[in-house]
Amino acid sequence: MELYKSSEITVHKLNELRDENKKIQILDVREDTEREHAFIKGTIHMKLSEIASRYQELDKNKNIFVMCHAGTRSQAVCKWLKSQGYEHCVNVLGGIDAWAALIDRNIRRY
Repeated sequence: MELYKSSEITVHKLNELRDENKKIQILDVREDTEREHAFIKGTIHMKLSEIASRYQELDKNKNIFVMCHAGTRSQAVCKWLKSQGYEHCVNVLGGIDAWAALIDRNIRRY
């Protein structure tokens, strides 16, 4: 898959990319309690408080699609990761809430 060049992505476009390549990096920065309610299989989970100590686990040469509940925390994480040299960081607009509403209605909204 070619690198996605925009700094933001819709859940519809992310779903298309995921269908093309199951090994893309989707980073979920929500808390454990939030993931207990809803999550997407195959995502990488790093709580917001863990990002600074664990970000090097991510592949800097691939897109990192960052997701939270609605898109605010993920936007901040993208900004921070870019400051650390992770240029291909992409904020998922609407987060897990948009994914549950528009892509997978089996995921519980909260």
